[in-house]
Amino acid sequence: MKRENERVTNWLTILIELISMIAAFYLSAYIRGGIIQSGYFNNLYSNALIVLIFSCILIHNIDSNKNNIFKRGYFEELIHIFKNQGKLGLILLAYMFMVQQGSSYSRVFLTIFFVLNVLVNYVLLSYLKIFMLVYYKKSTGSRKVMLITTSRNASKIIRRIRRENEWQIYVTMIALWDENRIGERIEGIEVVADQENLFEVVKRNVVDEVFINIPRSIKIDLEALVLEFEKMGIIVHLNLDIFGNIKLKEKRINELAGHNVVTFSTKLFDEKHAFLKRAIDILGAFAGCIVLAILTLFLAPAIILESEGPVFFKQTRVGKNGRKFKIYKFRSMYKDAEQRKKDLMAQNEMNGLMFKMTDDPRITKVGKFIRKTSLDEFPQFVNVLFGDMSLVGTRPPTEDEFLQYEGVHKRRLMLKPGLTGLWQVSGRSDITDFEEVVRMDLEYIDNWSIKLDVKLIAKTVGIVVFGRGAR
Repeated sequence: MKRENERVTNWLTILIELISMIAAFYLSAYIRGGIIQSGYFNNLYSNALIVLIFSCILIHNIDSNKNNIFKRGYFEELIHIFKNQGKLGLILLAYMFMVQQGSSYSRVFLTIFFVLNVLVNYVLLSYLKIFMLVYYKKSTGSRKVMLITTSRNASKIIRRIRRENEWQIYVTMIALWDENRIGERIEGIEVVADQENLFEVVKRNVVDEVFINIPRSIKIDLEALVLEFEKMGIIVHLNLDIFGNIKLKEKRINELAGHNVVTFSTKLFDEKHAFLKRAIDILGAFAGCIVLAILTLFLAPAIILESEGPVFFKQTRVGKNGRKFKIYKFRSMYKDAEQRKKDLMAQNEMNGLMFKMTDDPRITKVGKFIRKTSLDEFPQFVNVLFGDMSLVGTRPPTEDEFLQYEGVHKRRLMLKPGLTGLWQVSGRSDITDFEEVVRMDLEYIDNWSIKLDVKLIAKTVGIVVFGRGAR
């Protein structure tokens, strides 16, 4: 995880440095006056700007402390910026000497530029720290970590994690292996489990990753512990001090908040591919929302005229690793559909934790049409845009279904749920076994790639156009 975090941090900082430098350059030219209007700004000064851009990238890449931005204090950050600006100034002076045009540049302009560059760079990097450490870290986007350790070590580990200022992880709960202190707080973090109820707590809560840091003196079946978490789709970080010769699925040597760890998972995803998947989601969601706006103009009157109730149906669903969100659809059922579901459970055609019924009496006439054509799903593009769902993924369960999950079922939630997926394009109306749905979802997770997503999107378009697979 450390290498992936460093790559993201590297891109964020170089982007901010370039933005601040270009902004300071043009602002200095404006303040100096006359430079922008003069005929040689596009030659003399634009050449200097190109040199500054390449020099900034070079200095950043050779900087051994470039990824320590979140560990540096604010005064240390200012000193670090001054040092880099000094290097930038020396390179610019060398360039002026080589082209023998030093006397052509305004000294006032250069002074204003370097002062502004320091200030703008410092302000933007400070806001980056505040945003990532205060807001993003506690948002739904960060990785929620459970610490599994002992009473004696818990406080020390938490303090070390906080000193590292990791912005992508947030320790939200503690499980103590050696004693029951459920309900107490250690360093402000609640103890929620012991070894007796550990898996049940993880199954019912938002946990993306677990960090196991238990002394070697305590006897523990590590292989069984890691395998159980893998079944749930939970990423496992194991402190190297207790790592034995365990042969499991995917594992990597990483660093987690200052600790050397071995990371286990049934599937470890590349950050670049995950970023590309999100970019495709955003582009697709924007296009889908445009179509949604047009569809609403035509479907809203039909839905309202046929039956009482809102145009859009919303329901709490369970997303990635237990995150709850409101899913949106065009309403295809009568207003009291959820209350009537209990009376229809005896006619459920699915084996397992899902409900499906041919000729469901709760579905309206308009509802049958929009379900057959999959138009009822279009409001979910809003969920994709908000980041609760992806264009392609697994089916998001209801809260009732989720509460009945076994550990292996939760692994299907290790990716964001999707508007479409392998199950949806495999004749979903003909599948009557929940375990078959789980098998397909896990097959998608284990074989996930951008190429697979594109293939499933193309199949989905074909299904929607020809009206196959939905009832």
